[in-house]
Amino acid sequence: MTTPAAPAALAPDTRTRILDLAESLLLERGFNAFSYQHLAKALGVKPAAIHYHYPSKDDLGTAIVARQLRRLRKWRDLPRVADLPPAEQLEALFAVYDNHARQECRVCLFGALAADFRTLPAPMQAELRTFNGELTAWLAQVLAVGKATGALRFVGSPSAKAVQVLTTLAGALQVARVHDETPYHTIVSQLRLELLA
Repeated sequence: MTTPAAPAALAPDTRTRILDLAESLLLERGFNAFSYQHLAKALGVKPAAIHYHYPSKDDLGTAIVARQLRRLRKWRDLPRVADLPPAEQLEALFAVYDNHARQECRVCLFGALAADFRTLPAPMQAELRTFNGELTAWLAQVLAVGKATGALRFVGSPSAKAVQVLTTLAGALQVARVHDETPYHTIVSQLRLELLA
């Protein structure tokens, strides 16, 4: 079934369409597994149009991660996330990863880029480190408040537990890609069992 095209006034501009497609390909295949030729063909434009908006693939990759970082900041500051009690903030994070699992077992940004990290351009590496650092710090704060109020339980420091939880979630998406969603849900259920008081 096809849906009607959006009116011209609502259609995303070429720059956004490029970024959207590149992000989708990155999460499906990895950064090194698609080219400007792939993008141009799928979008029905010449490769020069891609280069006009993103002169190099390094620029494009950095823009993808920078946009994800902006999304993370906006998401964590939304009242529907920021004002929740710690256990519900944790569930909001799980919901983000659940969404990846439902979308044909796509991996998260970190999972998609970590394996190729040493081949990524330096600005992209820096953005990914910032993204991961901010997500980890946010989760550590949620865990700290949750532990202090008795809503969450775990052994060790909140920062160490945050790293473990995020690594587990990224790995669970990788496992789901190999099998199906079943092991992903088993892993997340185990996290809930261990963390929720």
